[in-house]
Amino acid sequence: MIPFDKYIFTKIQEFEKDQGKRVSLDKFAEYLGVSRPLISHWLSGRTKPSLENVRILAEKFGPEIYDVLELTRPDPDLYAITKMWDRILEKSRRSIREQAEALVEGKEKKKNIYDRQTTESNL
Repeated sequence: MIPFDKYIFTKIQEFEKDQGKRVSLDKFAEYLGVSRPLISHWLSGRTKPSLENVRILAEKFGPEIYDVLELTRPDPDLYAITKMWDRILEKSRRSIREQAEALVEGKEKKKNIYDRQTTESNL
């Protein structure tokens, strides 16, 4: 897998190609919504992005950033829900939570029934 510093350098080059000209680190940092010194630290290999910055990078460049950093990719459904959570009314949030809890409980009940049946058939 490509090291992160090389990955981010490649992304700067791609950004420059899309812009049709060379761009400053300030311009690239502005595009990402992070500081220029942070980009410099990434390029030098001194630091890797925080989880919040990984999310920002994933929004700009795609989920392969998780692979580059050897992180587990987030569940796409959970990610989508989390991204819009603040725009959902409180009453609807409670309803979503209750539905999720009911689904989990239903799965646990089914698993318990299956486990019991398996145990009884082995006796």
